[in-house]
Amino acid sequence: MSYLLVDIGNTFLKWGVYSPAKASPEPAQARAREFGRVLLDEIPMVMAEWRRLPVPERVVIASVAGTRVANPVLRALEVWPDAPEPHWISSRAEQCGITNGYLNPAALGCDRWAALIGARSLIGERAALVVVCGTATTLDMLTTDGRFVGGGIMPGLGLMQRALHQNTATLPDAPGDYVDFPRQTVDAIATGCAHAQAGAVERVFFLHKRNFPDLRCILSGGAARSLGPRLTIEFTYVENLVLEGLYQIAASLGPGGTPVRSGSSD
Repeated sequence: MSYLLVDIGNTFLKWGVYSPAKASPEPAQARAREFGRVLLDEIPMVMAEWRRLPVPERVVIASVAGTRVANPVLRALEVWPDAPEPHWISSRAEQCGITNGYLNPAALGCDRWAALIGARSLIGERAALVVVCGTATTLDMLTTDGRFVGGGIMPGLGLMQRALHQNTATLPDAPGDYVDFPRQTVDAIATGCAHAQAGAVERVFFLHKRNFPDLRCILSGGAARSLGPRLTIEFTYVENLVLEGLYQIAASLGPGGTPVRSGSSD
């Protein structure tokens, strides 16, 4: 028995196979059996990896990439002729113990919603600043009692660097390194953007820590490994936080992949 969980972002499709565990004291991360990722333009490549796996009991997908990826994903799922219909999630007013504070709950990105659910499942009843570092960097605040009260979005680390190249005449589009005192332009760009990302995270963290002294910072996403060493606050790194949330959603679904709580259908 297994769940296939798929996180489709702006650049990558990430997937994981999780085994449901009954009354397990272990965190959701311990149930992960396999992971993979491909660029959106290379989605058909997952078929070779999925073909060797048993048919999943449930398929749960979060996508922020629009409709252009739906058909390639559905074709990839055809490696299992008897696979269940995929459950494409959307943000809801309440789910898995999280209350959505957006003015229009459905307008919250479903990846952010899944990340909040994943964070709650991993740290329990603690306040959390959930930071996901992808094409965009999102900073979402979750209170002790499970309320998402709002969050911010800014360009991700790579997007910041590319914007400097694209909107200036002389700044190069080349990789640089973070150094304390940059003495060449590529390193100055890498260092400046890293400071901008880290400074934003720490500013928001200390802003909310006034009201939540036990606040935890949860860090995830492709650029999180680059950002983490720049932070002066303590944080917990979770490699696939959205998939952790999708696991919780998959486990909450009833027979046929329908939500089990009243008034919570997508």
